[in-house]
Amino acid sequence: MQDNRRYYSLDALRGSMMMLGIVLHACQWYLVYPPGGVPLPMDPSRSYLFDLIMHFIHSFRMPLFFVLAGFFTSLLVGKRDFKGTYQNRFYRIFIPLVLGIFTLLPLTLVFMVSFLTSAKFGTHQFLGTEEQFQIITAEMEAAGLPTNEPSFAHLWFLYYLCYFYLLIPICFWLSRWSLKLNAISFIKSPWLYLLLGAYTCLTLWPFKGGALFEGFIYVTPHLPSLLYYGSFFVLGYLFHNHRVILETFSSHWATFGAISLVLFPLSMYATHQDLENLSSGEFHLFAVIINAFLTWSLIYFFIGLFLRFFDKDSPWSLYISNSSYWVYLLHMPVVVAFAWLLLPLSLPAIVKFGIIVAGTSIICFVTYHYLVQGSWLGQVLHGKRFNQTWPWLDKSRG
Repeated sequence: MQDNRRYYSLDALRGSMMMLGIVLHACQWYLVYPPGGVPLPMDPSRSYLFDLIMHFIHSFRMPLFFVLAGFFTSLLVGKRDFKGTYQNRFYRIFIPLVLGIFTLLPLTLVFMVSFLTSAKFGTHQFLGTEEQFQIITAEMEAAGLPTNEPSFAHLWFLYYLCYFYLLIPICFWLSRWSLKLNAISFIKSPWLYLLLGAYTCLTLWPFKGGALFEGFIYVTPHLPSLLYYGSFFVLGYLFHNHRVILETFSSHWATFGAISLVLFPLSMYATHQDLENLSSGEFHLFAVIINAFLTWSLIYFFIGLFLRFFDKDSPWSLYISNSSYWVYLLHMPVVVAFAWLLLPLSLPAIVKFGIIVAGTSIICFVTYHYLVQGSWLGQVLHGKRFNQTWPWLDKSRG
C-alpha cells in the first residue's frame, strides 16, 4: 500500500544510528575484553567503560538498522513497485558497495593490519613485517577466525542488504497475507514483544555469548547471521504495513527504556559468563534470552523515543539523515588510521577515544559538506545532489 508520509523521526533515527558507528568503532581499540572472546591485540590504554559502551550499542544498533531498512523498503515498493525498487537499490546500495570495495576497503584493511602488528609487537610500523603478520594470523586461526576468507569490514551491511532485497517478493506476500489476520489488538499488546523476543532467541542460539560478534563480515555468506539479521529486515517490512505498531512504540517508549535498564547489566554478565564457560554451556541459554529481549526492548525504546520527540522537520535531522550514508562509508578507514597514529602515545584511553571520535566526525562532515553533497558522488549515494548549509545556519526550518 502506498504511504506518502515523510517519517522525519525514522530518518533522524537512521542517521543517528549511522553516527553511532563512529563511537562503536572508536571503542574497539580500548576494550578490556575483546568481543566474542577473540584475543586480538589492543591499545595498551584500556578501560572497561568501552566494553560497556560497545556491548550496549552492539546489542541493538544493527538489528534496528535492518528493521528500518525493511520498513523503508516496504515504503519504496508502495511508491515504485518491484522494478522501480530494484533499480533504486541497485544504484543506491550495490554501486556504492562496489565502489567501496575498491577504494575504502583497502584503506581500512591496510590501517587495520598496521594497528594489529604495531599493538602486538610494540612497534609503530606501517603494515609491519611479513613475519609479524604471519604470527598474528596463526593466533587468529587458533582462535577460530577464518583468516583466509576475504573480509568486507564495515561494508558487510550493504552486502547483506543485497541478499535481503531478494526477499522483497516474499515480504510483499507475507504483508498481504498478514493484513487478513486483523491482528491489531495483538500487535498493540505485550504479547508481540514476547513473541519477537522468543523468536530472536532461536536465531541467537548459534552465537557464543548470545551476541553477534562473529561470522558476518566475510564474503562467504554466514547463514546464522543472514537468518538473524534477515529476520529484522522482514519484520521491519511487515511493520510498515502494520503501522499501528508505531503507536505502541511511541506510547510505551519509557516502559521499554526502563526494561532495558534492567536487562543491560544482566546482558553484560550473561555474555561474559557464557564466553568464560563455553565448554560447559551452562550460561548459554541465559545469555541468549537476556540478549534477545534486550535487543527488542531497545528497538521499541529508540523507535518510540524518536517518534515521540523528533517527528518534525528540522535542519539538524535533515542534515544528519542526508550526510549519514557518507559518514558510514568513510568513517571506518579514518577511525582505524587515528587508532594507529595514537597507538604509541601514552594517553588515557578516554582521551584517545575522544580524539578519534572528534577527528573522524570533523573529517567525515567536512568532506561531505564541501566535496560530496553537491557532486557526482552525492548523486550516486542519494539519487540527487544537495546544497545544504550547515544546520546551525539554516533558518528555513523549525
